[in-house]
Amino acid sequence: MPSEGCPDMGVYDRLFVPAPSPCPACGSREDWVIQFHFGDVHLNRFRVGDAIAWSDHAKGSPRSGPFEVPGYPEWCKQCGADDKPFHLVQFDGDVITGHRPATEEDGQRFAW
Repeated sequence: MPSEGCPDMGVYDRLFVPAPSPCPACGSREDWVIQFHFGDVHLNRFRVGDAIAWSDHAKGSPRSGPFEVPGYPEWCKQCGADDKPFHLVQFDGDVITGHRPATEEDGQRFAW
């Protein structure tokens, strides 16, 4: 249920993706979870190919064509290791099309 209070409470959505390699600390192969702040952010769970939704409290605004937004990988659910690089979540309009590790140039572009 959406909160009526502060719309900027740091809520995000979560993109679940297959782990590209085992966790170097514990060997877990659980899905990676990449947090992002775009669309109707309300702890929604997404996979590549899903479309995001919009509401009065959305972050950003609808776009057309391909673009990327910053993504923040969560820690390993098995051991707590927190060594994943920043990512970019890729979109085409409202549809999530993929993700990729961020480069140093991306960090400058998004001012990390």
